[in-house]
Amino acid sequence: MADKSKDIAEPKVFIISIGLIAFAEVMTYFVNPGYGLFVHSSLLIILLALSSLSHESNPGSDIFLALSLAPLLRIVSLSLPLTSLPKYTWHSISGAIMLAAAAALMRIQGLSLRDVGLTFNSPLAQLALGFMGVPLGVLEYLILRPEPLAQELPPAGCVLLALALILFTGFVEELVFRGIMQGIAVKVMGWKAGLLGVNTIFASLHIGWFSALDMIFVLLVGLIFGYIVLKTGSIIGASISHGLTNVALFIIVPLLWKSL
Repeated sequence: MADKSKDIAEPKVFIISIGLIAFAEVMTYFVNPGYGLFVHSSLLIILLALSSLSHESNPGSDIFLALSLAPLLRIVSLSLPLTSLPKYTWHSISGAIMLAAAAALMRIQGLSLRDVGLTFNSPLAQLALGFMGVPLGVLEYLILRPEPLAQELPPAGCVLLALALILFTGFVEELVFRGIMQGIAVKVMGWKAGLLGVNTIFASLHIGWFSALDMIFVLLVGLIFGYIVLKTGSIIGASISHGLTNVALFIIVPLLWKSL
């Protein structure tokens, strides 16, 4: 009976976490950022506590620690006083914090580089997926029409911003979501639930763009990325594609669009 209750615990926490992350994002962008930060912080503490209390007795509890990376990502973006700094500095510092958190989690759970997809399996598939980033960025620009991040930056600043987007949003977010979180969720929950659940979390973290169409777009792209990562065992192609999507979305296409 005890083993059965443990088996039930992870799916319940998984589903509740998805709902709370979405709720926290709604509170952040539609009500008050402070309320959203409180919900994210509370969820982070709960997940860390669950992981600590059940780590030795229940290997399936690895999912609790993995899920904690999602609220941590939003806490970092909401709480760091970086708005006065150049955008490339902001992305670099927040990304470096998340990379350190991901590395710590890998060490705690004994995950190797191969375990989180840091291997160049199926190179042709990885390159093909990587180059999809530019058209995906164009499509997402047509949905969101964001202002260019590099509008007032010198050429060197544009290059630094592009590198920051590739490394600290493309690579780090793929490591967090498709490499660590999805990998553990699939082991604990099964591939269908793990794939859908983690990419639902990823899509919900885009609520702040106030576009239902973009959330659907991000969910579908995330599912494609996640499925390819599952099949190939590598996040390299998804990381390149994610980074190039953001470069096209926030730098290249807005500047070209405004010049037409």
